[in-house]
Amino acid sequence: MFFALWPDAPTASRLHREARQLQRACGGRLMRQDTIHLTLAFLGDTPVSRLPALAEAAAQVRVPPCALVLDRCGNWHGNRVLWLGPSCPPTPLGLLAAQLGKALRERGFALEKRPFAPHVTVVRNALRPPAAAPVPAITWDVPAFVLVASERGPDGAHYREIGRWPLIKEAAN
Repeated sequence: MFFALWPDAPTASRLHREARQLQRACGGRLMRQDTIHLTLAFLGDTPVSRLPALAEAAAQVRVPPCALVLDRCGNWHGNRVLWLGPSCPPTPLGLLAAQLGKALRERGFALEKRPFAPHVTVVRNALRPPAAAPVPAITWDVPAFVLVASERGPDGAHYREIGRWPLIKEAAN
């Protein structure tokens, strides 16, 4: 399971078009449009009995909606994973990840210790790194975040939304 930002259909389509351009230039396996997301907190295998605690943690988040501008491309793991990310992450996005992480840890969930680095994985197993050229900016309006279950199938991972929490226009300070 994991918490994530999930794009609306038009945003997912724009992200997938840009991903397709990167895949053509760099090779590798293009992520399916229906799997494109930005992970906020990875939980790993989580028993169903812990769902109420996950919902409680999500309900603690008090962050306003924001616009996320994905305007850069990068790569990790020896150029094998290509991603799109913001050159200037919006403050509410960092607050969202921090508040959610704190609420999850308070309920006994173990999370990665590395700093939050907002990105959307778009290509796996790339054959070469992306060019250093800028990518067209894609603006993603973020009104909510979701809890997702990852289910493995013969044709790869499929994601199922478990819950959705709106970001609060009048967030508490």
